[in-house]
Amino acid sequence: MRPVPSVRLWRRPLRGGAGLTDPSLVPALRPLLAGGAAFLLTFLVMPACLRLLRALRLQQVVRRQGPAAHLAKDGTPTAAGLAFVPAACLAAWAAYPRSPTLLAALVVTLGHAALGFADDYLKVVRRRPEGLKARYKLIGQVLLTAWLVGFALAVRPEVQALLLPFTGLRWLIGPLAFTALGALAVLGATNGCNFNDGADGLLGSTGAVALIALGIIVWHLGDPSQAALALAMAGALLAFLRWNWYPARVFMGDTGSMAVGAALAAIAVLSATTLYLPLLGLLFLLEVLSVIVQVGSFRLTGRRVLRMAPLNHHLQLSGWREGRLVPRLLVFALACAAVGLVAYLR
Repeated sequence: MRPVPSVRLWRRPLRGGAGLTDPSLVPALRPLLAGGAAFLLTFLVMPACLRLLRALRLQQVVRRQGPAAHLAKDGTPTAAGLAFVPAACLAAWAAYPRSPTLLAALVVTLGHAALGFADDYLKVVRRRPEGLKARYKLIGQVLLTAWLVGFALAVRPEVQALLLPFTGLRWLIGPLAFTALGALAVLGATNGCNFNDGADGLLGSTGAVALIALGIIVWHLGDPSQAALALAMAGALLAFLRWNWYPARVFMGDTGSMAVGAALAAIAVLSATTLYLPLLGLLFLLEVLSVIVQVGSFRLTGRRVLRMAPLNHHLQLSGWREGRLVPRLLVFALACAAVGLVAYLR
């Protein structure tokens, strides 16, 4: 990425830096190859992962206060992020083994996968309903976010010039504002994806759509290593849907959902596209806001706004069966991705 001028706003070049035809990106299809490799690797390791999850007794414990239709899912293997997250990270790293920014994104992604696995293990094996205590999870997320933001400011300070959607401009912000925005991106994306993982195939499909759209933008900006991670994670999710589509034979668990959100946030922070996350991941943002509104309303008034938070549970309790819920929300996610791409390529 090019050094940024010391101005508040300026026009982004038409091609956004190194484009797809830039000879420095030869071989130009390496991010696509990473996506294909992650798809194939996930497809090959998932059967063995299913056997491992059963052997470790990592099987879903369904909350009795959740949607009644979910009771039939009790005992379904979970934490399948153990298979597709390493597959995606390995494929991306094989494509760009010398990229320090990719290494930073992988640390954040795998670190959140580890936090999610600890949560899954405590919930389903140790039978602790609260899983990993919120304060410990938050400490882990803060440390990983500090690593990500510190790396970005030290190695790639030009990412403080954020791309503004629909304008073709960049907005230069200071380190404190960049740190705060990075923290919001990581916490919002990881929790949004975690809340979204409430129906068979929901996060696998909508997460893949958001990652592909972000990968296209980052690739066009001239950062193919981050594009490789986005497309590798998307490819892994698409392969995972073979076992996770309704009716699901396995769930990704917090191991997978937190890693998907972390990958989205890390790629956005390291490519100065943080302001595109609310567009590309609007569904995840709505999931977070639904929980905030529900909790806030109940504490202030004693009344609930939704039948149940997050949003996807409210829709299920409103009569949207999973077989219809997921395709409808997938169409919504596709529309959000299209808006995000138009905002960049306008």
